[in-house]
Amino acid sequence: MDHPGSLTVAVATREAIDAGVLPEKVFDGPLANVKLRVAAIDTLKALQRRLESSMPVSQLMALPDFYVLLIEVGTWGFFHATETGFDPDCNPEPPDVTAKNQEDRDVVFIATETAMEAVIEGGLSLEKAFAENLIVLDAGAAHAALLHAAFGTALAVESVERVTVEV
Repeated sequence: MDHPGSLTVAVATREAIDAGVLPEKVFDGPLANVKLRVAAIDTLKALQRRLESSMPVSQLMALPDFYVLLIEVGTWGFFHATETGFDPDCNPEPPDVTAKNQEDRDVVFIATETAMEAVIEGGLSLEKAFAENLIVLDAGAAHAALLHAAFGTALAVESVERVTVEV
């Protein structure tokens, strides 16, 4: 299953790779798709850990259920918050991504694994990723505000000050 925003993200990602903003990942050989899928799953798990570790349970529970689509090999993640973190065992229905009315569509982040990993690792700011359509959020205004705030907290590029101690 695909999302209507996938083409926008794919074009923006190609442009970012060509401009040197994002690295190009090449997986060759007979297991290329498997390697892409494993990389996508690892990135979704890293996103989950960052979200869970960056906010109290009450804020996590206030988030709407949402999907993340990493478009390279169509890897979908579903995030449903519980008192112990996101539920790894839930089996959601396929997301509704085509309803004309936003309130009838499911909440979906669309990205490439390359862009999402760069944001998680701090090599690309979340703000730049959204501004350049490297990550697109398909959500109504209220849900978008909650998720932007949560992702902003979890994926903030932390500036580390180096302190020199003279002995």
